[in-house]
Amino acid sequence: MLSERLRARRLTAAAGAALVLVSGGAGCATVPTGGSPRPAQEDHGKDTLSQPYVRLIATRPKKGALPEDIVKGFQAAMAAFDDRELSVARDYLTPDAAKRWNPWRQTRIYEGKFEPDRTLDLQEATRTTVTLKGTAVAKIDPEGRSTPAAGPVVEPFTLVKLNGEWRIDTLPDARLLSYDDLWRAYRKVDLYFPPATRETGLVADRVWVPIEPSRGVPETLVRRLLAGPTSSIRNAVSSAFPPGAGLNRITVEGDTVVLDFSSALESVPSDRLDALKAQLVWTLGELVTGRTVEIRVNGGSGARFRPADYARYDPNVLTGSVQAYYMQGGRLLQFREKGDGTPVPGAAGEQAVKFSQPAVSSTNEFPPLVAALMNGDGVYVAPMSTGGQWQRWIAGGDMSPPSWDRYGTVWSAERVSPHESRVWMAENGRAHRVDINDELAYGRIVKLRVSRDGARIAAIVDDGLGTSVKIGTIVRNGLQTRIESVQTLIEPRDAQKIKDIAWQDAADLLVLAEGKSGQELTTWSVMEGVVPNDGPIKLDSKIKSIAAVPDHILAAAEEGQVLTYSMDKHAWTPRADNGAATPIYPLG
Repeated sequence: MLSERLRARRLTAAAGAALVLVSGGAGCATVPTGGSPRPAQEDHGKDTLSQPYVRLIATRPKKGALPEDIVKGFQAAMAAFDDRELSVARDYLTPDAAKRWNPWRQTRIYEGKFEPDRTLDLQEATRTTVTLKGTAVAKIDPEGRSTPAAGPVVEPFTLVKLNGEWRIDTLPDARLLSYDDLWRAYRKVDLYFPPATRETGLVADRVWVPIEPSRGVPETLVRRLLAGPTSSIRNAVSSAFPPGAGLNRITVEGDTVVLDFSSALESVPSDRLDALKAQLVWTLGELVTGRTVEIRVNGGSGARFRPADYARYDPNVLTGSVQAYYMQGGRLLQFREKGDGTPVPGAAGEQAVKFSQPAVSSTNEFPPLVAALMNGDGVYVAPMSTGGQWQRWIAGGDMSPPSWDRYGTVWSAERVSPHESRVWMAENGRAHRVDINDELAYGRIVKLRVSRDGARIAAIVDDGLGTSVKIGTIVRNGLQTRIESVQTLIEPRDAQKIKDIAWQDAADLLVLAEGKSGQELTTWSVMEGVVPNDGPIKLDSKIKSIAAVPDHILAAAEEGQVLTYSMDKHAWTPRADNGAATPIYPLG
């Protein structure tokens, strides 16, 4: 959607508006949008709560302004988020147009320019057109969800003369922002919510929010968090904040960030307080890193805590140094720091039974569990413990490679006909069928991977016309589990085959694709449907499978090697050879 190469573009003032550099306290700041609670390492001499930001102040139409200037002034007024009701923008419209125009339905991002009709004598004319011509970049819905857009933009604005002054009479029913407006006024943020039926961890929900200068970044983020999750994830999560909870103010007292809420917060049960604190510090991210946070109710004494104490809620689950595994000689081995790998304890580390496509459960499981395909009749599971044996958890003759979620449940898709798939999940040896819609059921699910936060699935689907990648939301309700909000992340393309997928973190999916020009690895943001980095990694070796965590990628080459990719050096290094295959990290 939003190419990072353009992010550093110089901001320019549009006609009809003024750009002002504002510096303030906790309520007026430009801050990093990512991050998580971490131990303090930053320099408070560069305070993230009081950095300056660029503010655009809308101005009203000038007397005698030409049609082109009226439209440019209107566009600039649309980008002034101090004016919540867009009253200044409506001054550029005729009274009827001001009543009809609904900018809240959709925000459209474009790159382009305005072109007036230069064939008219504006002294004599009473009606003219100014046309926005350019390229579509993205769409942002009222919830803040962004989807990519492409293709040409041709939007005519019809103007008429009222009492000798030009005003816009017909216009697009949307809020139109330039790419520069987006990066000046919006922040891409991850909101965090607890799972709906579990007490473990958090689920990320990515949105774009306009920062109102009168409120600033921290207050804008917390108010958006209180508004709840987007519809795409709503049925899969909850919130520790009670209905009606409001934010009074955010202040900074020394090294403490104080969030003062309304009295509704007093109704939060004690067993939900940790989840509430985790929601706050993970959403605020680097704003509160290294500080103390205090929650108050209507100015009273409150609860103080450190953000780093809630690192255990990490939606990526895997933190620090993560044990990786690979297959060699028919056994599952675990990597060592140096030298050859060592067989895992239990049946998976033995050669007694032939198995394939292993997956390892969360490191929080003790002992960890290995799932694999075996005997052509289902998914089998064995504990990584001495004497641990295989047990069939899911029965089926044509199953996809298994995938674990963070709750100790193994997932797999079964091909029941050339044009139909079923999805199964199993916990403690008991299998249950997952409800899926036709969009996911039609075709063969070649691979199915559960995200590390346990809230989404990614699937490679072959419908006979090519391979695609689909994303869905997991909704759990006791034994009844369904996948909803299914969307296509990658459409089928001629001469391209999706070979493998692996979750890098809770929001990003690594995709291995093969086409006419060879193989490439691409990281996709599943919540935005875009490639957020500089583009794909071109591959020289023929790769069979991949595995990933936030900072590392492993790949199995056809030559019988497992390779690791250095993000810093942009290079591959052999990690294991002599027939090494199928590298895996826990989950994902």
